[in-house]
Amino acid sequence: MVKILRIKDIVDTISLTHKFNKDMLIAINTSDVENGVMHEGTLTLVQDLKGQFKKTIKKSDILYSEIRPANRRFALVTKDDCSDYVVSTKLMVLRKKNKDVDLKYLYYCLTNQPFLDMLQRRAENRIGSFPQITFDLLSEYAFYIPL
Repeated sequence: MVKILRIKDIVDTISLTHKFNKDMLIAINTSDVENGVMHEGTLTLVQDLKGQFKKTIKKSDILYSEIRPANRRFALVTKDDCSDYVVSTKLMVLRKKNKDVDLKYLYYCLTNQPFLDMLQRRAENRIGSFPQITFDLLSEYAFYIPL
């Protein structure tokens, strides 16, 4: 069986502020996620973190850049323990909420080149200083989902 579901019916965007209860955290910026790989990030003193580093993540979240979709800045979080990571607000943290949808299939849908090209065109048509997307824009797109 196949069903058409909008992205907002499959994932939530998560903006949980990280608990800054350690002296150092690993900062993940848009440059630390690329074409499906989450790189090591930068171990940083909490007091030295830039204001954009706020979000918390967990395993199986999808990190998805709001800026220039064509740059392929996305990754699936595969680390078991993410308590030492803090993520930039320039990355959407997408967390699956629909248990009937396979995470890897959804990830493929969000990261396939034709979809990224379409998002890039939408981002370039946006009024602003640089090509950017929002969860509100992303959330309305729909995919055929096998159930």
